[in-house]
Amino acid sequence: MSRQIVFLAACVLLLALLGATGETISETPSLSPGDVMLPQDHRIVLHLDCGDGERTVKAGELSITCHNGAEYDFPGVAGGLGSVLYDPERVTFQLDGLRPDRDYVLGFTWWDADASGRVQSVQFAAGASGPWQTVLPPVRAAAFHGDKPTSARVLLPLLPPFNQGDPLRVSFVKETGPNAVVNELWLLEREASETVKRVLIVTGDDYAGHDWRATAPALALALREVKGLEVSITECPAVYGSPLLRHYDATVIHFKNYDDRLPLGPECREGVRAHVASGKGLVLCHFGCGAFQDWDGFIKIAGRVYNPDLRPHDPYGAFAVRMTQESHPVTTGMIPFEVTDELYTCLDGDAPVRVLCEAQSAVDQHAYPMAFVTEATGGRVFHCLLGHDARVYETSGARALYQRGIAWAAGLVE
Repeated sequence: MSRQIVFLAACVLLLALLGATGETISETPSLSPGDVMLPQDHRIVLHLDCGDGERTVKAGELSITCHNGAEYDFPGVAGGLGSVLYDPERVTFQLDGLRPDRDYVLGFTWWDADASGRVQSVQFAAGASGPWQTVLPPVRAAAFHGDKPTSARVLLPLLPPFNQGDPLRVSFVKETGPNAVVNELWLLEREASETVKRVLIVTGDDYAGHDWRATAPALALALREVKGLEVSITECPAVYGSPLLRHYDATVIHFKNYDDRLPLGPECREGVRAHVASGKGLVLCHFGCGAFQDWDGFIKIAGRVYNPDLRPHDPYGAFAVRMTQESHPVTTGMIPFEVTDELYTCLDGDAPVRVLCEAQSAVDQHAYPMAFVTEATGGRVFHCLLGHDARVYETSGARALYQRGIAWAAGLVE
């Protein structure tokens, strides 16, 4: 009871602050069938809004049932994401009717809307009495866009033993903060397929000038044009600490995390290392070179990383990109192209890389790599510095470079 009182007191304080400024936060769920963040050919079979009084949703033999949690509406938050189910320790659901001949992805939205420092994990348990297993390590229950906290939409594929037909229990667990919260759940389904290469774009934090809520979907749309790639987006970098990451043939670091607001634990660093060491593909996009900035081992995987002591980039503007490796599968047959972007000059490191293309700085006249590859740590790593805004991915040359580079990283082309 005392923890609930703390929670309510925090919300009263938030209401007072919002009343003083007159500000109302507007958060409306944008998820709908065909949303670009969802993998192609999957359909939304179940959706549970955690704040509308429903405790069970059904579709045929499939169902999601909430086992516990009280409803609450955050003050000053308009729209569907202002409502949650909360519990002092964990909010638990049960999924029934899963079939082993189907592919399933569980999605959810969570948000620490009153900025009470909620750090949460997600646990799965197969069967009615199976042990709990952490499938998403502790992380702040929020994303950050324009330096402001916002809701985060997260996708977790259901892999064996969690998709074998027995009930699946799902728990959102409080690690720190007043309680655990969750806004909504949805279940995606498709017939099982091994013929596609799965790519996960991982985003959810970045420098304020990088609009990842525009650039991640723009990249996903470009990749959907590549036959044989199944593409989805998750807004939670902590997915790198999940054992479910093995579902994907390649992942894209489309974020720059900041430890003061979205720290990623050692399990995330180990997850990146193990993912690549297992032969999976890794892609770094634009300021992804600045991710895991306090991890010394990241440079061995990424090839080059952001050095804040160097000049960051030329002024935003047009420049030409020319190929330096026409024999590599990513760039074979490609011709020089012009793009309007930031020409990065801030990369550092001496790990072995193969530069695929470069551009000449208008400031110092030096040539800087715009994309390179490395396979020194086990898997295929494609690192591209282009991508400041969504318009870059609409440029034919940059679009083709990313399409080819990510298809190569995922093993779609040799």
